[in-house]
Amino acid sequence: MIALTIDCEQWNSPAIRGKEDPQNNNNKYSYEGNKNLLKILDKHGVKATFFVTGFFAEKEQKQVKEIFKKHEIACHGYNHFYRGNNNLDLKNDVTKSKNIIEKIIGEKIIGFRAPQVQFSKELIEILEKLNFKYDSSIHSAYLPGFYNNKDKPLKPFKIGKITEIPASASYKLRLPFSWIFARNFPLFYTIKIVKKLIKKGITPVIYFHSWEFTEIKSKTIPFYITRNTGKKFCEKFEKFLQEFKDENFVMMSELV
Repeated sequence: MIALTIDCEQWNSPAIRGKEDPQNNNNKYSYEGNKNLLKILDKHGVKATFFVTGFFAEKEQKQVKEIFKKHEIACHGYNHFYRGNNNLDLKNDVTKSKNIIEKIIGEKIIGFRAPQVQFSKELIEILEKLNFKYDSSIHSAYLPGFYNNKDKPLKPFKIGKITEIPASASYKLRLPFSWIFARNFPLFYTIKIVKKLIKKGITPVIYFHSWEFTEIKSKTIPFYITRNTGKKFCEKFEKFLQEFKDENFVMMSELV
């Protein structure tokens, strides 16, 4: 099995790096990316879990409802600025987003992923009180300058009442292989890691962003963040799906 997850959010990559940019907090990149992505998923009959911010959902309600017809919708906070944000009211942010999304889709949501995978014990306590069932805010990888989660499990595990479903890394070295790594490295790098995890009985939890499926050019962030977005990545992503056409793509709720 493979769990494909999509972080669907407002574009604020410059803002979280302390950069002023007229494109900060726009939804158009994720909106256009979703249009391209949904066509690909339909074509290959693949299901995915979309972690959607409340900010995006309240402004793009029609598209969120469209996604929900075939895929799982989970929560990705509201503000999408968690790392280093001293003004963040975590409980309010999660609650606000959850309420917005549930009102739009008309059903309870059970999953959460923190922006910038900012896991904390406080977050788990909040998720428990709000009746979430699972969290995916741990990336079990070593990413210099950001986090070292080499000691975290690759398989789902329990933290209190919450099932933690980590985003995957390579089996031994715990190298990341999703989003920018999938776009900037040769395709065989991601394929090899995914096959190894499956061989070891681990369901790979892969994550991308909606905006990666539309072309983005920006002078205010590092080039590798937006390199190969749009058509190039859509083609690469299709090749990835074709490589694993015999695998069962599951939604995160199925792993709980």
